[in-house]
Amino acid sequence: MKVYVARQPIFKKNKKLYGYELLFRGGMENTFPDIDGDTATSKLLSNSFFNIGIDRLTGGKVAFINFTQELLIRKIPMMFPIENIMVEILEDVRPDEEVVNACLDISKAGYAIALDDFVFKNELKPLIELAHIIKIDFMLSPIEEIRQLLNTLKGYKIKLLAEKIETYDEFEKAISMGFTYFQGYFFSKPEILSAKEVTPNKINLLQIVVEANKK
Repeated sequence: MKVYVARQPIFKKNKKLYGYELLFRGGMENTFPDIDGDTATSKLLSNSFFNIGIDRLTGGKVAFINFTQELLIRKIPMMFPIENIMVEILEDVRPDEEVVNACLDISKAGYAIALDDFVFKNELKPLIELAHIIKIDFMLSPIEEIRQLLNTLKGYKIKLLAEKIETYDEFEKAISMGFTYFQGYFFSKPEILSAKEVTPNKINLLQIVVEANKK
């Protein structure tokens, strides 16, 4: 049996590679399968670290990995090497007290945090203060709205990642607006890597841990 992980590169302004976003895939089809987020992320982590190998996937660069509300609360990122991952908080995560406290512990342990598909809300301020990177979707909002958002974020010690960059013009605009990192089809579509599932016991281990820690 084979396992699959997609990776999409993230670049600096000079187009040098910064890292990869890792995405769960159920096969060679480059689409997200119809499963829940907790299962997808636990399988992604298992496949990346126990089967394919994180070094093969990222070549020593940072791996951006999406974490759901439940996995953040259970501090699952802290099960993995600090130097390998960027803890990416999904846009649908509710920034309640439990989540913020968990993210504070994750940050204090030295893990870097990114906020995905970011749209400003006052309730997100505690997470903004913990974040190293904020990802802004260039397909989601008009340029003028993005400019207003960047103005709102002035004063926070964060770096900006422009995602869904599809043209050279968008890349140039993002640079002029102060973005540091870039991701999108202009650079590369997600690439799928596969490997034989050689350690099913380890694959199941992470899922068991997640389930055992649920309330």
